[in-house]
Amino acid sequence: MKLAALYLRVSAVDQHPETQLLDLRKMAAQSTDQSPESKAKRLGLDQMMADARGGCFDVVMAGASDRLDR
Repeated sequence: MKLAALYLRVSAVDQHPETQLLDLRKMAAQSTDQSPESKAKRLGLDQMMADARGGCFDVVMAGASDRLDR
């Protein structure tokens, strides 16, 4: 079994990370392998990437690619 890190991010106060969490948990259960603030530092993402390089988990999952590439 692979250990996955789930990356959740919201960019507006009316968005809720729980929606992303539900979708990502469904994807993980299926064993899927697979803005103005664009230059802002995202400490959570930076830490997750450092943990990935350190071998803390096997795969990173995001509900949409734009969660990672902004």
